[in-house]
Amino acid sequence: MYKTISGKLISLLIIFVLWHISSLLFNKDFFPNTIDTFKALIVLLNEGEIYKHILSSAYRIISGTLLGTLAALPLGLILGWSRKADAYLGNIFNMLYPIPKVVFLPIIIVVMGIGDSPKIFLISLVVFFQLTLTIRDAVRHIPNSIIQSMKALRPSFFQNLIHMILPACILELLTALRGTIGVSTALLFITENFASFTGLGYFITKSMDSRNFCDMYAGILMLALLGVGIYFVLMLLEWKLCPWKHSESISK
Repeated sequence: MYKTISGKLISLLIIFVLWHISSLLFNKDFFPNTIDTFKALIVLLNEGEIYKHILSSAYRIISGTLLGTLAALPLGLILGWSRKADAYLGNIFNMLYPIPKVVFLPIIIVVMGIGDSPKIFLISLVVFFQLTLTIRDAVRHIPNSIIQSMKALRPSFFQNLIHMILPACILELLTALRGTIGVSTALLFITENFASFTGLGYFITKSMDSRNFCDMYAGILMLALLGVGIYFVLMLLEWKLCPWKHSESISK
């Protein structure tokens, strides 16, 4: 685990070094170096203005991720366990899944208004589709030998769920959830530019319009750190709940 974290920190350091060198080579106002950007970020943190934007964005992306996960978990289990349910609903999901969910944003805003609800709903929609299909496929691929062994014990559905189905899905669920963070963060930025006055997406665009590029890059940095922070939390959960995956990778 520590090797993984240290490797990512080294990668982050390399990115910052390349950023700084590139900014010095270009020497343009719209591309400030890392030192000026961090100075601007420190000023923003000291003034306290940026905190409301960080909290708004964090609330929206975390709420959307949780709602999408809670909705996907039961439906994915049903589709994976019941061939009949999948025959009725699976094709609908397969058709809707490739459609970029951002195209529904105007409809969502018209129906739900301009508050936090459309932003949270759009993020939850992306997470919901991704996780539903992932959980369905994970349940389908439970080895038949394990299913037959469980049947011999005559378990209840709840016992099947706790001792067989969820353990078989948890790794794929967390991996897919980590994979949605980049898309969710991008959608967060897009939605916060529609009739919004809080959030890092709004702050970044406002700073760009006023040609305050150091603040703009500071906002981009905070949005990136928000996404990376959630990613790391999910990775720690994976380490905690799926230790066998990492013990296998270490042994290799």
